[in-house]
Amino acid sequence: MRVLKKCLGVCAFVFLVTTFSTALPVEISGGDLKLVFYPDVGSFSLYQISNIGKYRYEPLFEDRNDSASTWFSVISNGRIFKLARRTGKPVEFFQTVDSGRFVFTLTDDFQVEQKFSFINNPVSGIPCAVKVETSIENTSGKEGNFALRALFDTTLGEANFLHFQTNLRKRISSETRLNAELDRDSVVISGTGDNSLMFPLAGEAVTRPQYVYMSNWDRLNTLSWIPDFVEGRSFNTMYAINDSALLFIWPTKKLAANKKYTITMILGPYVQELIPSSNTSASSLYSAGTDVRDTDLSVENGNANTDIAIPEGAMDKSETQKMINQILVRIQEIEVNPDSASDAELQQLNKTLDALFKQLGE
Repeated sequence: MRVLKKCLGVCAFVFLVTTFSTALPVEISGGDLKLVFYPDVGSFSLYQISNIGKYRYEPLFEDRNDSASTWFSVISNGRIFKLARRTGKPVEFFQTVDSGRFVFTLTDDFQVEQKFSFINNPVSGIPCAVKVETSIENTSGKEGNFALRALFDTTLGEANFLHFQTNLRKRISSETRLNAELDRDSVVISGTGDNSLMFPLAGEAVTRPQYVYMSNWDRLNTLSWIPDFVEGRSFNTMYAINDSALLFIWPTKKLAANKKYTITMILGPYVQELIPSSNTSASSLYSAGTDVRDTDLSVENGNANTDIAIPEGAMDKSETQKMINQILVRIQEIEVNPDSASDAELQQLNKTLDALFKQLGE
């Protein structure tokens, strides 16, 4: 009996230690927004105050199980690491009055610091969105290749089947991919009206993703870095109906030892003042470093308009030739692997190429 009591006492002690050592969620507020951090697992939720009730907040993306279905990951020299707690690799969390910061040390090859802070509406001066700065430091002692991606389990557009829209596409209700080298879309929005979540894709404060995938969450939650993509496929799978999500993939960057690669994204409710103007210059659109200039592609309801116009004087001959070369490379890739692109993308590439050749000959 004494041995049994002793064992029960040890078990109770372990249970209490485990319970009280688990960090509670941390909240910071700004304007109508509330950020909630989960220090143990390295995830977060974002809420907006509701128009109904008193001091009631509504999530801007799926927040169940500490927002477990929304996460960031890093690829390091071909190996993929989810930014989350791992055995023997706890997540560090630091809080200030108006910001929070995670530190992930998942391997000796790199360390990630992720800072969350509010940004103000440029007109009202009131916090209206959240800036997420993810800094990847190469700690391997040698040169390496690194990239970042982020999966958001969006929910606000699912009720009315208006899953997503952009500044150029009024309704996106089937699988879609945005390519920074081809598409001028400067913002992605989930939901409408008072219940919306937007992600600016361009602007001085944003690192333009190389790709943005809109698909069923299950299809984006994959072990491969680039998900399987079929343009126009529904947001349904056998096990998840009408379950859409967003996947952002930023370009791979070669880092020397002890150098950093910082990616900045912004998210929050729809705020017109944060949307880059449609005539944003190519240099700010492609903040990730590519020299490709964008063409004036009019897109509605996800279908590319065949009227392509390149503004006169937008590029000199060397820049035009560079863009032609890049498009030719992409067309060659498609010819080798036809499944890597849709007919619409190939048609768009060819029409853009014709327009560039015409400008070059003038």
